[in-house]
Amino acid sequence: MLTGSCFCGDIAFEVHGEISRMMHCHCSMCRRFHGSAFATFGVADREALRWRRGADRVAHYRSSGQGTRSFCRRCGSAVPAAAREGPFAIVPMGNVLEDPGAPPSEHIFAGSKVPWHTIVDDLAQYADWPPGWGGAVVEHDVPGTRTPGATAGGCLCGAVRYEYDGEPERMVNCHCSRCRRQMSAAYGTFVFVPGDAFRWLDGEGGIVHYKMPEARVKGTAFCGACGSLVPRERDPGAMQVPTGALDTDPGCRPVVNIFTGSKAPWTTLDQSIACFEEYPAPA
Repeated sequence: MLTGSCFCGDIAFEVHGEISRMMHCHCSMCRRFHGSAFATFGVADREALRWRRGADRVAHYRSSGQGTRSFCRRCGSAVPAAAREGPFAIVPMGNVLEDPGAPPSEHIFAGSKVPWHTIVDDLAQYADWPPGWGGAVVEHDVPGTRTPGATAGGCLCGAVRYEYDGEPERMVNCHCSRCRRQMSAAYGTFVFVPGDAFRWLDGEGGIVHYKMPEARVKGTAFCGACGSLVPRERDPGAMQVPTGALDTDPGCRPVVNIFTGSKAPWTTLDQSIACFEEYPAPA
């Protein structure tokens, strides 16, 4: 049995039986929703999924004719979703506590991979759907920037839009368990931007904020309509932006992996950049 929960803990679930297939998805819609470089999903029997608590706290957003995104109303974490038709449930593996026992089998929609992420494992890669899966290829429309030279981003439904000027201060991959549950992904990737370079364009009033009570600064922000993660002020004057939700290449690359001692057992680290088991001490 596997167990998991959302970031705030309002929703918890169990998966009885095996995860039959795990895959990393690089499509633009998954990136926009999770805010990460890619999303990792496990496929389970529909009847194997059971809610421990919070089934009434699950919100849904119909992202395409084929798919629905399910998320926690309070913290925005993605949660499992059962297909409208068919015998399967899709489980976001970033929210699962235990090792499923088998590694992912492939990267799908690798043709949409972002330029700032490097695939470092030797898994099969498919430009879109794996052979035999079929289905339409649906990508997220990119509205573009409103300020020449700025870098823009936004949520999956388009209600929340933002942009920033100049280059980020840094890009970081964080493998801590909190980021995995927050992003519902293998790890979180963020760029940090000075507050005076950042501005909201649309939808700021529709953002839901959640602060983890026991943490000094850890929290999240997401679009209340579609559940997509959006930027938040992590420290006064510093914005933390989920890199997967950006429209274009921000022009920088991750410089460090932090909290690798807590990484998901099914994640392969990019060891071409610095890796720290916890938060690195100041130089």
